[in-house]
Amino acid sequence: MRRTVPSLVIASILALGGVASCAAPESAPETTATASAAPSFSAEQLDIVAPADARAITNPADPKATLVLFTDYECPYCAKMDALIQQAAEDYGDEVRILVRNYPLSKHLNAEPAAQAVEAAAEQGALQDMAATIFEHQEDWAAEIDPDDIFAQYAEDLGLDVEKFRADYSSEAIKARVAKDLADAKALQVKGTPTLILDGQMLQLKSVDYAELQEPLDEAVAN
Repeated sequence: MRRTVPSLVIASILALGGVASCAAPESAPETTATASAAPSFSAEQLDIVAPADARAITNPADPKATLVLFTDYECPYCAKMDALIQQAAEDYGDEVRILVRNYPLSKHLNAEPAAQAVEAAAEQGALQDMAATIFEHQEDWAAEIDPDDIFAQYAEDLGLDVEKFRADYSSEAIKARVAKDLADAKALQVKGTPTLILDGQMLQLKSVDYAELQEPLDEAVAN
């Protein structure tokens, strides 16, 4: 049975007036998705949208569809979208591969280190736990000059190896992963965050009611 996101979560999202997003610097200050003319990507672009080494929230052996999320951990709309993505992971995890890509917008002071923190936690199998923690406490670290110790505390609270976390967090390998995701988002001309791409088609939801995401996912797994 497909479950629904708790009504309080839905209410807080709908209070935004629709599917709002944090726009990339070259875009308008704020955008709202509509149902019109959803962009699609070519076969060549799909290798950029969903590379083989992308972080997976769900990774079934024989996926019927692939959903890719471009996210910015300092974007408040991404924090709200996360509830829907986690619900989709529960409902469709055995059928849909769900990938998460980093798109730290330059206007967000700590979006890049936050992405590094999630990537570092992913090295210990805690991608979703760290992402949820960072989103939940977004206001606590977003304005900090140096959030490194805050993220390390989150890692300790999650029971991770903090020494390894700190090493990975500051490593060139993790920074390179974030930089590659960012470069891919720009190459694809992703306009803002959160952005969802399902089997090469950008989703433009009319609202952030979970049913809006269920409908295209149901169609994708039925084909």
